Amino acid sequence: MTAITKTASHLPGLTTGFSAVLLTVAVYGCAVSLLFGWGMVPIFLYVGAAGILARLFLTPRQFTIDRPMALLLALVVVIVVQGYLMSPYPTDLRFLKHLSWPLAVVAGATMLPERLGGKLQLTHSPVVAVLALLYVVAQWVAFSVYPDAFGLFSNPHFPALYCVLTLPILLYFAVAVGGPWRWVFILASLGDMLLLLKTQSRPGFLALTASALALVPLLSGRQRRVVLAAVLAVPVLLFVTGVYGFDARMADLFGNLTREERVAIWTETLALQSASSGPEWVFGHGFGAFLQDYQTVSSFHGIVDFSFPHNFLLEWLYSHGVVGFVLLVAAYSLFLAKLAVHTAKSVDPDRRRFGMLLIAVTTAHLTHSFFTLPFFSKSTLYPLSLVLGVGLRFLKDRRADG
Repeated sequence: MTAITKTASHLPGLTTGFSAVLLTVAVYGCAVSLLFGWGMVPIFLYVGAAGILARLFLTPRQFTIDRPMALLLALVVVIVVQGYLMSPYPTDLRFLKHLSWPLAVVAGATMLPERLGGKLQLTHSPVVAVLALLYVVAQWVAFSVYPDAFGLFSNPHFPALYCVLTLPILLYFAVAVGGPWRWVFILASLGDMLLLLKTQSRPGFLALTASALALVPLLSGRQRRVVLAAVLAVPVLLFVTGVYGFDARMADLFGNLTREERVAIWTETLALQSASSGPEWVFGHGFGAFLQDYQTVSSFHGIVDFSFPHNFLLEWLYSHGVVGFVLLVAAYSLFLAKLAVHTAKSVDPDRRRFGMLLIAVTTAHLTHSFFTLPFFSKSTLYPLSLVLGVGLRFLKDRRADG
């Protein structure tokens, strides 16, 4: 009886440790798979789900759903139900998968242990730093080995996305660490910036600019002036030097703005939206409707059929109506506002810097994906789930707030 009691008393600790390992493997596995284009995210999603279920059923007293996670769950439920009720394709379950699986990543990131095991004291910061460094190195190697491709990816939008996500991380460590490692991160940041320019992604450069401007209200007077000066000077310098065709890309954008592909898609989408009925204006047309409906007004039909309007606001307005539009704006605004408030109130300089990093990464992801990727896709939601999970974890820990 004593042995049974002793075993039972150790079960929560063993289960928690086992769950922690599964969640750690799942979260970092998803991050690595996304960064290096391995396509193994589904495997790590199953691992993460197993870790959450182990925590839920074997140690129920240690499993709690806090208010932010409850709000996120409620938001996903509303989006899914509304999207399928209004959809002409209610049996297309990929939208359900794309919205529900990232919840496992968010939950896993919020439940990650600070350290792994009693002997293996592995903090998260060095792992994230190494992954960001390896991304830059791997991309440059891939660009040299596969000159006709875009590094590790076949589409320029993806390396550009991960450049704008890793560059703030590298700059964060360039400020946070000292000694020779600081120069490693400074050089890696420069390499990451050159990678972004090599992709010739205008949304990527816009995303970096937006992330820098998002930090301006949280900076001191001198820092604010430096950032604003950089935002103005760097594009001019790149245009004058013409690095990786930056001058040609900008000249093409402003010289052909009215004929730019996205402007045409937005104009035609607004025309399509204006023909909506009253209920469709309020609740939208549902998942998958845009691909079919847009072809009736698209000037690109017969050349390429776009499945999304390259604009999150128009995408949500068409699929989920004014209700979805308001939900999207409110969710992003609330998350960013919470990050800003907690960052501004932090008395610990390290925590303050980390809060600013989260704001920069969230803004960069939102801006870049806004113009290039469908919101209801794995390409958008899986990276977003990692950012959101780390952000909720940051908001959950208020020990260093003033």
